[in-house]
Amino acid sequence: MARKRADSFKITLDTLREELRAGVHSAGSRLTANDIAERLSLSQTPVREALSRLAGEGLLLDRRGQGFFVQSLAEQDLIALFRLQLELLLVACEGERSSLPHIDLGRLVPTATETPSDATFVLASERLFRVFASASSPPLARHLGRLQDQLAPLRAVEPRVLHGLPAEFGQLLDIISTGATETVRSELTAFFGRRIGVAAALIRALDAADTIESI
Repeated sequence: MARKRADSFKITLDTLREELRAGVHSAGSRLTANDIAERLSLSQTPVREALSRLAGEGLLLDRRGQGFFVQSLAEQDLIALFRLQLELLLVACEGERSSLPHIDLGRLVPTATETPSDATFVLASERLFRVFASASSPPLARHLGRLQDQLAPLRAVEPRVLHGLPAEFGQLLDIISTGATETVRSELTAFFGRRIGVAAALIRALDAADTIESI
């Protein structure tokens, strides 16, 4: 019974995390244990536990007595999250990263028969940052992963707002793999500075996408 409950918890946690990252649930929407349990054919107890875990990770808002709601980020919230992610990566710059020159590009950008979309490079930059942080400190990488989950829906609309994502990623990979610490710090600062500069536009793009999908 305990094993089954643990499996149900993991199924719910993984499913909801991926749905929240993908923007399946619009900002401000309410998630109920009853609806999720029915949809996934699971009992409500592990679903509630998964919802609580996601609230603890900052992916949901737990309003006592009202339920769990998808976080709605204001412009300043988004800017703060980008700055936090930058600060974690700047801390990683201080660690040992001897394995970075051996990064397998195939792990970051999956091989495809056609030209990868810009969205592919958004995910590739996430993977690159996790590899970079892990080479310095696994605990730091775990904190970075939580920030990436919170930012995922807004980063997913980057191709609607930012141009040149493939070239930007290529330069980022080259510099992180072979660059000196100060050069890496400068490139990371520029990468996140670019996104901080269009924070309001990213929020508008996400709102527009939610509206289109709801029609």
